Amino acid sequence: MKEKRNPLAEQSRKWLTEALLTLMKEKDYSEITVTEIAERALLSRRTFYRAFSAKEDVLKEYFHNMCKEYVGSFERGRDYSIGEIAEIFFGFWEERIDFLILLQKNHLFYYLLEEFNKVLPSLHNYVRSDQEEYGSPMELKIALLASAGALWNILAEWINMENRPGPKEMSFILIKGIERNT
Repeated sequence: MKEKRNPLAEQSRKWLTEALLTLMKEKDYSEITVTEIAERALLSRRTFYRAFSAKEDVLKEYFHNMCKEYVGSFERGRDYSIGEIAEIFFGFWEERIDFLILLQKNHLFYYLLEEFNKVLPSLHNYVRSDQEEYGSPMELKIALLASAGALWNILAEWINMENRPGPKEMSFILIKGIERNT
C-alpha cells in the first residue's frame, strides 16, 4: 500500500475501494482488472496507481480499516468475558454479512483473517491487562491465534447457515461448547 497523501487522494482511494466492492458483486474478483476498477470509480488508471500498487492493496487497506473498526467496538481496559467477546465479534460481522459472503465466494476470506491476526496483539493490549498471566510473548501469541482460529472457523460456518443464529445466541452456543469440552 502506498502512503496516504491528501484529502483528494483519500477521496480517490475511497472511490476506488467502493468501485472494487461493487464490481465484486457483479463478477469474480480474479476477473476484475485495475482498468475496470478505475473506470467504475470514474478515475484514470494513473490515479489508481498513485493510490495503490495493485488491486490486492485495495482489499488489504479495506481489511485493515475494518479490523481497526472492530477494535473500536471494545472499551479500553475493560475485562471482557469470552461470551461478551463472542457476542461483539458476531454482532460486528453480522452487520457485514454480505461482505463476508462475497469474500467466501471469491476465496478471499482467509486474507481478512490474516489482517485480523495482525491486530490481535494490539486488541488484546487495548482491552486486557493480563500480559503477566502468560509466561512469554510466544504463549500470548499462541493463545490469541488459537482463540481467533476458533472464532474464524465458527464464523466461516455461521456465514453459510440458512437460519443463522444471532450474536447473543452464538455466544451462548460457543460458551456451552467450551464448557462441555473442558
